[in-house]
Amino acid sequence: MTEKIPSFKEDIDKIHVPTDKLNTIISNFSLDSDTKKQQVKRKRNRILITAACLLIGIPTTAFGAVKAYDMIVQKQNYEVNISVANKIFNKKDSWYKMKIGYLPENMEEFEAMKYSFKDNYANGGFSFILWRLGKDSDFQTLYANDYEEKEINGRKAVIVNKDTGNKNVMFDRQVFLLFEEEGMMLQSYVGTDVSDEQMLKVIDGISLESTTEEKATYTVDYDGALFSKAKEPTESRVIPLKKNSKQLFKVGQKVPVTIDMNETESKLEYVIEKVEVFNSIEDFKQENFNELGLNILSENKALDSTNKLLPYKRDVYKVGNGKDSVDELVESQLVNLKFVYLTTTVKNSGKQATEEIYMHPSLQVLKFKKNAWNYAGEDGIAEDSIMTGEVDYLEPHGNGKGFYNIGSIQPGQTNKINLGYFVDEDKLDSIFLDAFHFSGFGSTENMNAKDRWWIDIRQ
Repeated sequence: MTEKIPSFKEDIDKIHVPTDKLNTIISNFSLDSDTKKQQVKRKRNRILITAACLLIGIPTTAFGAVKAYDMIVQKQNYEVNISVANKIFNKKDSWYKMKIGYLPENMEEFEAMKYSFKDNYANGGFSFILWRLGKDSDFQTLYANDYEEKEINGRKAVIVNKDTGNKNVMFDRQVFLLFEEEGMMLQSYVGTDVSDEQMLKVIDGISLESTTEEKATYTVDYDGALFSKAKEPTESRVIPLKKNSKQLFKVGQKVPVTIDMNETESKLEYVIEKVEVFNSIEDFKQENFNELGLNILSENKALDSTNKLLPYKRDVYKVGNGKDSVDELVESQLVNLKFVYLTTTVKNSGKQATEEIYMHPSLQVLKFKKNAWNYAGEDGIAEDSIMTGEVDYLEPHGNGKGFYNIGSIQPGQTNKINLGYFVDEDKLDSIFLDAFHFSGFGSTENMNAKDRWWIDIRQ
């Protein structure tokens, strides 16, 4: 099974990408993190780090003619469009390896084309995508506050500063760097934890080295014709979880799970033995907590010196479209926080050992309507909540990037697994576990599908 990759907080960076265009890019964009990032509605936002929304803009401000390209920038309200006209050639058979000459101290690559500080692991930092330019290539940035055209190491560049209206933003700048001779455009997402000085020094040190296709940095071909076919957005649809669905289970019930791992099939029996709610995490081993969850608690000052959970301010926003409007704060609520602790068992009911199992059941908040359960989120409204839906506590667990890896289970063997989640107190009566869900989402998501197993853990 593909290794579990640490995830980002929900609604990362407010990079709004129409589903049709995103799916087009994803279909040809193979990264090690794809499996994880397609698991649930929240998680699909994690791949937005490496995808850009491409729309054709009407150029109004000339950036100047160059030997091979005309690069033109236009800003209208909160939308910036960069249009690149290729006047002479097409380098489809040219391959390059991206080299980064400088990284800030304590920053490292944690995933292909993604870099973060070690003390802010898998958050912020830099994320890159390399485009091979077509005849006419157009790049769009939403929620743009302003932009600057400049030269970086002799190359044309556009730096776009973003303002979503929401204070909880992980990436607040985008940099577009044109490699004229190579026929490439490098698009960079820059985290709030990176200073302008560090950003410019990193971008200045980036170069492309000619290489073979096998050794080349992954490159996305810009194909205007391909994207023009998908101009009309495809509306996604969710089939709610039926009240009597065969895929809905209760605490104490045996959940029969079948997982396809490469070319083998593993059969498991999963049981949530007990659900407990705590006001403090002082009695739990700190090494079993996911660093992401603890960092979010710290940022929101929701944990005191004795590890008692404190109320925090939860902001509610009316979501803007990024073109004509940004997010607007609707209300701020003081919310009590709880730690929900699950005692569970996983039994290998098959005849052969499982491959490595990654334990990452997602916590979902559902609402009951028309005799079925559906996601509780309201259209056009976003909550800036501590709740990520990720596993905040796991015992036992793997190391580093393999945090969710609980290893292999022998036939007939039963392993005890303890999990924990930070949950807003007013959501305790609405929480369900979306367990062992590995498939991606298409335009229609069926919550009753055979590869979905829901467990009602409401308190």
